[in-house]
Amino acid sequence: MDPSTAATDIASPTNTPESRASQKPPSATRSLPGIAYTDPELYEQELTRVFERAWILVGHISELSEPGQYVTANVGREPVLVVRGHDGELRAMSNVCRHRASTILEGTGQTRSVMRCPYHAWTYELDGQLAAAPSGQGFACLDRDQVALPQFRLGVVGGLVFCCTDPEQMSLEEMLGPVGPYIEWLNVSGLQVHRGPEGARWTEDFEENWKILADNYYEDYHVPVAHPILVRLIDVKETVGDNNDWCEWSRVPYRTRPSRDPREREYQSLIRRMPGMPGEFENAMGHVCIWPTTFFEIYPHHIDMWQLEPTGLHRTRATTMTLVHPDAGEQDRRARELMRELNVDIMGQDVDITTRVQRGVQAPSYHSGILNDEQEFSVIRFQQRLRELLPRIAELEATATGERSVASP
Repeated sequence: MDPSTAATDIASPTNTPESRASQKPPSATRSLPGIAYTDPELYEQELTRVFERAWILVGHISELSEPGQYVTANVGREPVLVVRGHDGELRAMSNVCRHRASTILEGTGQTRSVMRCPYHAWTYELDGQLAAAPSGQGFACLDRDQVALPQFRLGVVGGLVFCCTDPEQMSLEEMLGPVGPYIEWLNVSGLQVHRGPEGARWTEDFEENWKILADNYYEDYHVPVAHPILVRLIDVKETVGDNNDWCEWSRVPYRTRPSRDPREREYQSLIRRMPGMPGEFENAMGHVCIWPTTFFEIYPHHIDMWQLEPTGLHRTRATTMTLVHPDAGEQDRRARELMRELNVDIMGQDVDITTRVQRGVQAPSYHSGILNDEQEFSVIRFQQRLRELLPRIAELEATATGERSVASP
């Protein structure tokens, strides 16, 4: 797509509340049953049918510019690594040693000539081939080709690096739909990962099922009730965006009236567009949701990317990265710092809400809720995708409905 054409299309409000309502999937106006957030069998299906078949964001191209640079992530239950080879190629492969299953690399960084397992020092070339196994004469049946690290699909769009372990999954470009040109339009490839005190990434663990956190991010119905900071800073009613079956983007303008809160007012005074950011973000912020659990907060001065990873039936890990412009100055640093402080407060409000929901979905009296066709439109689409992929949900809905009807007078 020509960039100028993409920018014109993306700047247009192609997804108004009226059009979203007309796209609502049939028979999806009720939420998932409460038991869908607590059922162990469904959780196992989610790992295999959702996360291990999805395109998962693993990093940014700025982290992988030189041979030996690598990033690690989890695609469902598969630890993966992406590394730049000596030949300049990027490769995604299993991060599990073929000997005794130790993970090989951790976090992000740069290795010299080979990748070395910390358990028994088996080493692998940057293309995944076995380089050496100590005391190799003791392995009578060692076939070096059979112990190479398995390779996985790799995709790069707008500087963002994704991995998929399912060879039959649709292409990354097809899955992203309008979000791909949107990421290109935002000049994400021209940014770099910010390394703060926590490093390039920081994580936080939550005691909630991953779907409760995802549901919460996918809608703005709760914003006027739960997030007074956002009410003062942005005008949710003026949101525009676009979507396909798997991903969506949106943009919402900042309010022009100075906030009464000193911290928020200081932030408003510091907002400025970084180089390469489209003019539509002169006074606006944006959001991106990429199936199943990659989310972007797009500000004029930086981009926060965070990803939810289920680590148990009632445990979820959120990993966050921040992208900044190489020429970001003190004003941008202060705006980023203030927004992070505000987001800590906003996240605290969300944690309070989702903790309540985790407790509430286990109530015997709760079956499911009625969803708002406009303000919970994205939740409807998200949950409909889950219904299509996870046959266990239909079983749970039938069981929950039957139990409720039997219990009714």
